[in-house]
Amino acid sequence: MIMIKALINSDLDHTSQRPAVNPNVSRYYMKGDVVQVARAKYEDNQTLWYILENGIQVDAHFVEIEPYSGVGEADRTHFFLCYRKLDQNNNPSLDDEGAPEKLHFAQITTPSDTRRFMVNHWDEHTFVNAVMQSVRKLESERKHVFIYIHGFDWEPGLKLDLPASFVQSYMSHPANTIAKVIYFGWPSSGWRTKADDKAIQAGEHFTRKNFFNYFKLLSDALKEEGKSLNLIVHSFGHQLLNGMINPGDNHVPRIPQNIFEHVFLMAPDITHLAVQRDGVFLRNQKKTRRGKHFMYSLAPLKKLSANVHVYYNELDYLLYLSTQKFNGNKSDGKFDPKPDIEGITTDYRNLGNYGRALFDASDSGLVSEDGFNYFDVQDLVKTELEADPLYYPFRNLKDEHMIRTITNIREHSSYEGLALPDTFWNRHFLMTHHQYLFTCRPVVDHVLRLLNKSPKLAEEELIV
Repeated sequence: MIMIKALINSDLDHTSQRPAVNPNVSRYYMKGDVVQVARAKYEDNQTLWYILENGIQVDAHFVEIEPYSGVGEADRTHFFLCYRKLDQNNNPSLDDEGAPEKLHFAQITTPSDTRRFMVNHWDEHTFVNAVMQSVRKLESERKHVFIYIHGFDWEPGLKLDLPASFVQSYMSHPANTIAKVIYFGWPSSGWRTKADDKAIQAGEHFTRKNFFNYFKLLSDALKEEGKSLNLIVHSFGHQLLNGMINPGDNHVPRIPQNIFEHVFLMAPDITHLAVQRDGVFLRNQKKTRRGKHFMYSLAPLKKLSANVHVYYNELDYLLYLSTQKFNGNKSDGKFDPKPDIEGITTDYRNLGNYGRALFDASDSGLVSEDGFNYFDVQDLVKTELEADPLYYPFRNLKDEHMIRTITNIREHSSYEGLALPDTFWNRHFLMTHHQYLFTCRPVVDHVLRLLNKSPKLAEEELIV
């Protein structure tokens, strides 16, 4: 049995540590103690307990899992693409939210002190050579390289725990064919008065600086050796992506074609009209009526990849909250020009909650863009067996109050009852639910099945 190394982060007592039968430990663990975790279990669907190798049970809130523990040595080194400005010490700046003029990189093995994490500028060829050398050390069937764009950050940071969690979930899987992860770090924090516009503008800047060429050269090098480049984007990262693929007419030629074998859009925190035919021009509701309008369209992704997959989850509470924060307080957000009878906008429902449901409604009048594959997370979790929550801690939403709130939103367009305090008190559960791209075993299974099929998937092979 593979053990996961972990660190106790607080002194434990009878409420956070349970004795086992014939325990080998006669005291409570103290802060700083190193333990080996064998497996995990949930109680009441939300409280996670780690079961140690000696049988002792410890409340997971008081345990920090060592990053990359449980995977082989070759799977502990990946890449950080730093799309941030640097401070005077050549570290990624956590204060300057502007887009950089150069890309910087580093190899990452463990999450580091974000204020002491040094990166260096690499040109395209240095970047490609570093990744290819790393990939060539692995077995030939490990042929997929992933670029992973993260979502919103509640507080400034590099979020280096995310690639570690992604790696542990996928690379401990028996069907894994992923070789390396390139973690795309960008400044995604801030108030919604400017965060959405800032993210889109940062995406536009990425393409206008011709940074896509890094990905094109890597894709070409991988193809020459029978391997592929893939893109996975989570949540608010879709705002950045939207800017990258809609940089303005003069810069569209800078977007390369067919560089990704697959594009996975996970919990996309973006308007559902981004998959409408011809997209939509919208402005940030937090801005004045003279605020800049942006094109929202995911259609250009079809030029980047033949396989674009949208994963959505109608029970993803955090995305409804994000919609509310984008549009205004409670149900009184008014989005010119088409407010509905409840006042909340008809122009912005979250794609990560609805998928194409609003297009399929008999009275919608909407026409969706062809060429996207839609996958309902609720369907996936119904048909797959649950896994050990040590690696896959996802649990479905069962809170009756939250479900009633979601039902009220979907049936009556009313966001009354949606509360930020719910997010605070249930933040671990809700975030784990929202990060299903690596916390949910059925989703991981599904992604790997798609990867392991032929490059161009037949329509009948997809669960739409």
